[in-house]
Amino acid sequence: MYVSARERNILELLLASQDGITVKGIAEALKVSTRTIHRDLQSIEDILAEYGLTLEKQAGIGVKLAGPEGKITQLQSFIHGVEPVEYTPEERQQLLLSILLQEGEPVKLYTLAKELSVTISTISNDLNKMNSWLQPLNLKMVRRRSYGIEIQGDEKQKRRALRRLITEQIGEEKLLSLLEAHRNREIIQEQASHKLLHLLDTKVIQEVLTILHELREEGEYIADVSFTGLVVHLSLAVDRIQKGESIEKNEAYLERVRKETEYDTAEKIVKRLEERLTIEIPEVEIGYVAMHLLGAKQGDEGLNLLKEDALDLTLKAKRLIEEVEAEVGMPLAKDTSLLEGLVSHLKPALFRIEQGMKIYNTLLADIKKGYGPLFSILQVKIEKVFPEYEMPEEEIGYLVMHFGSAMERARNKQHIEAVVVCSSGIGTSKLLSTRLEREIPEISKVSHMSAFDINQAAISSDAIVISTVPLQSIDPYFLVNPFLSDKEVERIRSFISKKEWKTKNNNIEKNDDPNSHASEETWNREEALTDFQGIQQVSSLINSLLETFEFNEVPANETVLEIVKHISSHQEDKGWVKDKDSITEALLDREKKGGLAIPGTSLALFHTRSEDVMRPSFTVHPMKHPVILRGMDNKDTEVTRILLMLAPENWSSEGIELMSYISALIIEDESSIEIFENGNEQTLFSFLEKKLKAYLMEKLQ
Repeated sequence: MYVSARERNILELLLASQDGITVKGIAEALKVSTRTIHRDLQSIEDILAEYGLTLEKQAGIGVKLAGPEGKITQLQSFIHGVEPVEYTPEERQQLLLSILLQEGEPVKLYTLAKELSVTISTISNDLNKMNSWLQPLNLKMVRRRSYGIEIQGDEKQKRRALRRLITEQIGEEKLLSLLEAHRNREIIQEQASHKLLHLLDTKVIQEVLTILHELREEGEYIADVSFTGLVVHLSLAVDRIQKGESIEKNEAYLERVRKETEYDTAEKIVKRLEERLTIEIPEVEIGYVAMHLLGAKQGDEGLNLLKEDALDLTLKAKRLIEEVEAEVGMPLAKDTSLLEGLVSHLKPALFRIEQGMKIYNTLLADIKKGYGPLFSILQVKIEKVFPEYEMPEEEIGYLVMHFGSAMERARNKQHIEAVVVCSSGIGTSKLLSTRLEREIPEISKVSHMSAFDINQAAISSDAIVISTVPLQSIDPYFLVNPFLSDKEVERIRSFISKKEWKTKNNNIEKNDDPNSHASEETWNREEALTDFQGIQQVSSLINSLLETFEFNEVPANETVLEIVKHISSHQEDKGWVKDKDSITEALLDREKKGGLAIPGTSLALFHTRSEDVMRPSFTVHPMKHPVILRGMDNKDTEVTRILLMLAPENWSSEGIELMSYISALIIEDESSIEIFENGNEQTLFSFLEKKLKAYLMEKLQ
């Protein structure tokens, strides 16, 4: 058990004052404020609990120890045997920061020196070094003779500093295990870490963890990475609120986050915390909790371009991929997994940067070591694509992981050859080759051989053999149906992922034996029917969207309001929406949240989901005269065409996925942008028909 110098002094005063001593009396004896003593008494109660003792508080008398005489004697023996703790300079500076950030008033040099059992000159030297840590957080250390030392700055920045102090020095991954040990009263060897845990209220920690688990069980989405951050934030927030410290209200920010689903989750967390801890938490704190939830959110939605800001982010992510591809000389632009991963990561990452939230990447050193050149490339390219953001190394590290994974996929694709053996002629062979190239991108080359000519010596170590007929002279190989079922695709993928491609010593596992009858697909009537129903639904959705696709020119209107009114009226005239005014309002509300003009094009994508949409539609509205609209990059953009997407509020996942696919088509490449910008109705219809047919074929396979 760790006991600080001041805590030991307080315990000695309590042991010497059997009839009780006032808080003011303790403060005067130790030459600190009563506020400081009140804070320390919380830690004192934890220490006393170790010995089965309590702190009895009586009006007019003060505080005194209560419990069996034998336990008091044990405590006394422990206190007298406690040796002063030796700290490294780094640990000492951490503790000084924790003391000064918590104090609401100046602290004397003498007090700090006595607290840490060092000389005044040592403390003075430590304070000089601490300034560099405080400056990036917009906090200032004030030191004046006869006044003392104080850290000045707004409450939001102080809390950010306290959280950084805890998580940066202990590490978020390790923090929860330390908290668990603290809760279970296990011995913690790292004295400085234990002291930093005094910044957290263990009762609050347990309540927060309980509440988060309850909400998860009730179906609320709370990312794993939110847990530690929220535990630290809420524990600090409750402590600061109880001390009368509050964050300044930012109505514009609150208005923004109130529209997010994370705000509702944050509100539930705060309300339950209020009930269980019997405290009143201001609304501004709900916004701050929502900020942490938004900052931790990633990878849970996939590439849904109907989401706010997703299209703009997709454009920038594609540009970033192209920039890196040109630098590393590897094919990355067609890697859908890379694009989806970047978009999913970038939205919360950019939000974190906007809000000044620090993310902790424990793999950063390993990433720099293993992917040094790629890390350097991304540092330059991110600054080029996102000049308005100062991307920290921790965030870049995570993006490197996305690119590193894509480059590994590209390397595999460059080195793996498939040898296809068929007996039914070139038609079957071509069909199988096409399926292989589409379903298994790791395969870079497909060659064909006759079953009569093939032999083991002719097969490269970086090749796999896939045959529609049994082979006697080749081992291993895959015996497949010419149409290549999904199960067969998975078997080949599994083999590729497990094989060391520079050796020949790998064996296929027994249940992957292509000659094994046990590997045949089992017949499942319900599953087959479900698949056909899904395909039928997608086919019906495509047919419906193509039926409603049309051009409708917008007259020479001057305002966004008039433009939106025109296209909403057209939708009502067609019978596709119930209430044109409701659709107008929804589209304008979406436009207010962020520009809709697509940067680098003359297109704007207006879209919304509403209960007043009776039939989903995708329509194109050429402008009689170009208009200036706000872009997704918040820059004014000249627009000659408006693309409109409308969908019902409660729509199927298949429908949302289809609309997202069409959204992605718009910015797929330069040629698709050209078609959407300048193509006539027939050209665009033919383009959509071709692409959607390919989309359906993928679903069929």
